Amino acid sequence: MSKKKYLLLFITVLTVSIIIFYPSFQYLWQPPKYPVLIAVSKSPLSTPFYIAKAINAFENTCVSVEYDDVIGGQLAFDKVMSSDVDFGTSSDSVIAFQSLTKKSFVTHVTFVQSDNDLKLLTRKADKISTVIALKGKNIGVTKGTASEYFLSTLLAIDGLSIEDVELYDYKPEELVNGFAMNEVEAIVPWEPFAFNVVERFNDQISVHDTKNFNTINFNLISKKADDLLVKKAACVIQGLNTAIAYIALHPEQSKTIVREKLNLTPSFIDWVWADYIFKLGLNQSLILNIKSQAAWAIETQMSKYKVMPNVDAYLDKRAMLQVEPEAVNIPL
Repeated sequence: MSKKKYLLLFITVLTVSIIIFYPSFQYLWQPPKYPVLIAVSKSPLSTPFYIAKAINAFENTCVSVEYDDVIGGQLAFDKVMSSDVDFGTSSDSVIAFQSLTKKSFVTHVTFVQSDNDLKLLTRKADKISTVIALKGKNIGVTKGTASEYFLSTLLAIDGLSIEDVELYDYKPEELVNGFAMNEVEAIVPWEPFAFNVVERFNDQISVHDTKNFNTINFNLISKKADDLLVKKAACVIQGLNTAIAYIALHPEQSKTIVREKLNLTPSFIDWVWADYIFKLGLNQSLILNIKSQAAWAIETQMSKYKVMPNVDAYLDKRAMLQVEPEAVNIPL
């Protein structure tokens, strides 16, 4: 056989081998993919996660991500602490209240803020036009969450306290039923439950103007992180960063993704979208929010724990420093 034929045969064999064994060769130079399960609260506040999935934002990261959809940040937190999931999404209120228990967890990043996610809703027929008129009323909240803290803040502005009202504790999805059955005169839900009430009762409802009274942060949390968990957190944050960039460039497409994921109406998305700031961060404002809410829990005797936590210990900036170091502004 001539050298030319040998060369042609060699090239043919090499080409076939590459085609057959390419997946194995590819694996050798690709970084490992770590499977990650995240408890994601079913809320528009979780928009970056929904977008990340829709656009495959985690594809070029070190994690393969699955979601466990839950109702509320408290349940997401519980799943993290029970090791049912690797990460969860929770508000700063949940973080504040749980920090009092001295549980071992950390916050890796804030990915969205809203100054109008919580609402105070009353019936027009009850003629509750001001916060002061809530005195002596039955009010539905979800205790131990931003719902209760928000109500306390509103009451304090008008010189009232929790002792001046009768609190009824509901799961987030049950607030509307308590309201519908006239068990309470007012409720303090977050979205999308607030919108569901307004849509259900239409012009029978008063939505009080409480915008800018409280800012809610939604955060990525985990158990206290070792080096591997920090690496996974960084890859999750990398995917969220890609998703947030997509939201900024494609707001209408992003709205559609969230609407279809949560089975929401276009009117609801328009209702809440302007109130959301999608941005990665880990800064002093989060620390101040957690401290103020933890202090409130102690002062109002909401918690059996009476010692202020070291809030700094519940923030882990290592993952953020790998992805968006300029967005980190907390003590060393």
